[in-house]
Amino acid sequence: MENKVEVVINGEVIPIKSSNSVEYIQKLAHYAGQRIEELAKRYETIMISERARSYLIALNIADDYLKVEPELKKLQNEHNKLTREHSQIYDENIKLTERVHSLERELAQARAELDEMTITMAEEQNKIVQLQLPFGEARKAIG
Repeated sequence: MENKVEVVINGEVIPIKSSNSVEYIQKLAHYAGQRIEELAKRYETIMISERARSYLIALNIADDYLKVEPELKKLQNEHNKLTREHSQIYDENIKLTERVHSLERELAQARAELDEMTITMAEEQNKIVQLQLPFGEARKAIG
């Protein structure tokens, strides 16, 4: 969507069409207006043409950008690196969560088997006790 906005830069109304938001265009115009004012004051005593003065202003604004460009690239690279690391950690977290769930299922199964074995062992112990009772009575009778 193309936005239309009029901005004032250095006292001139300039119509602009852009796919950027109106707020962003106004922010750019404000920055450009401030820099033009600052630089125009700096170059007002130099006897050069308006065209040359405009070029100097454009060069200074380009210099502003080029000074921050390496930091921007560094931050973009750091952002990309952190995004990759986040993705790897996220994937690892998913794998570990799946492993935890698997171990929880194994633990539940082992507990169920232990409970079953405990019941079976108790039943077998009861059988042994029942089998020993007659021998105990026989000893008493013999003894």
